[in-house]
Amino acid sequence: MPYRVYFLLSLLLTLVVEIPVLFLAAKYLLKIKIQAKEIFYWGAFVNLFSLPYLWFIFPLFISSRNYILIGEILVILIEFATLLKVLKIDFKKAFVLSLVANLASYLTGTAINIIL
Repeated sequence: MPYRVYFLLSLLLTLVVEIPVLFLAAKYLLKIKIQAKEIFYWGAFVNLFSLPYLWFIFPLFISSRNYILIGEILVILIEFATLLKVLKIDFKKAFVLSLVANLASYLTGTAINIIL
C-alpha cells in the first residue's frame, strides 16, 4: 500500500478515535464547560495539523529507532499547546486531553496493526 494511502487511513482512524475521546474526556472526565462543536472543531484541527508533521516532517529529523516515542511526545506537546490556547482551559486539563486522546489513537492503531 502506498505511504500516502496508509497516511490517509491513519488520519481517518485518528479523527474517528480522538475526536470522540476529546469530547468524552472534556465533558465527563474533566467537566470542562465548553460547547461540543468547539471540541469537535478543535479536535479535528489539531489532528489535521499535527499528524502530517508526525508522518512527513519528524522522520526527516528523528532516527527510526526513536521515531515513535519522540514523535508521539512532540505531537502530544503540540496538541496540548494548541488546546491550551484555543480552548482557554487550564494547563493540566489541556495536557490530560492531549495525552488521553493521543494514547487512545496510538493504542487503537497498534491493536489494528497487530490484528492485521
